[in-house]
Amino acid sequence: MTGTDQEIAGLPASLRAELRALGESDEDRLPAGLVTKLRRSGLTGRVMSAEYGGSDESLPDFTRTLRAVAELNGSAAWLVMVWAQGNLILPRLSPWARDRILADPDVPLIAATSAGKGSVREQNGVLRVDGRWNYVSGVCHAQWVLVHCEHEESQRTVGVVLPADAVAIDRTWQVMGLAATGSHSAVVDGVSVRPEQLYPLDTFDETAVLTRHDRLPHRMAYALHMAAVCAGLARGALRDVAEILQGSPPDHRTVELGDLAGRLTMAEAALERASAQVWNETAEGSWSEAEISGLARAICRMAASVTQGAFGLAGSRANFTTVPVQRRLRDVLAASSHANVGAQRASALGELLTGRGGLV
Repeated sequence: MTGTDQEIAGLPASLRAELRALGESDEDRLPAGLVTKLRRSGLTGRVMSAEYGGSDESLPDFTRTLRAVAELNGSAAWLVMVWAQGNLILPRLSPWARDRILADPDVPLIAATSAGKGSVREQNGVLRVDGRWNYVSGVCHAQWVLVHCEHEESQRTVGVVLPADAVAIDRTWQVMGLAATGSHSAVVDGVSVRPEQLYPLDTFDETAVLTRHDRLPHRMAYALHMAAVCAGLARGALRDVAEILQGSPPDHRTVELGDLAGRLTMAEAALERASAQVWNETAEGSWSEAEISGLARAICRMAASVTQGAFGLAGSRANFTTVPVQRRLRDVLAASSHANVGAQRASALGELLTGRGGLV
């Protein structure tokens, strides 16, 4: 994306400049001031109902937003993505829990995960939660944390919404890529909760206001979100290399750069079509959920390949922190390895083609 494209995506000039200036960092969180700007920018509320303080933009628009942020900084884009996804849980919550989350005048930052194990049990008339969950992206900055637990009485898996100060952070996220997402583990030991803090995973609260995002199959929509982040990272890598090659006489590197740009443009076009189809619910002859998720995986892999090629074209300059292409490569490799765009998506598509299922 160009600066104009980022303006169209609604990124304020001051925010674009700060994201671009972040540079190389192995910190496990973004600067607090930048998080405040991201929160107040409304980026994480773009999938929320206007009733809850969001802007309810379309899926194609939201994937463009993620691409625009990722072109500037991968960790920031990932956090915008997961915080937006956390907001999609609001219609499943009880009115009591939803009202408390939305009491803050700014869009809430909600970290969520299903990776881990927890339990809800009644003890002396009080519900208590215990457990440990992994990969809780954005937990360092979140006001609320959503986890899955086994309800001992009903023997069903339920969601539990917890204030962030009730959760202990185990800093397990020691990584090379997407470091500033702070995707640490969360630990809860005997924390008391109200019944209103529990929520079902498969139904909405009857009083909640829903958007089309809430009704989309989440695994498929999240895969497209991740594809957008990967595509934005690759676009940023191409921009880095183009800046390096400016002023150099045309040679094989400009040819290779053009080939990489063509491959990425193809992936971006596929993402645009898939996002539009999912949003507009095209019926006849449309791609299935397995095909959309498989396509999202292919886009992530293509973006990683393009970024790897860009890293090679940058030569020895790629080793310097002033050229962010190495950071982009580490980030896109981390993003494209997520289970939601993992081998299971390709397997489901293969099963669909061979007539053996195709469940995602």
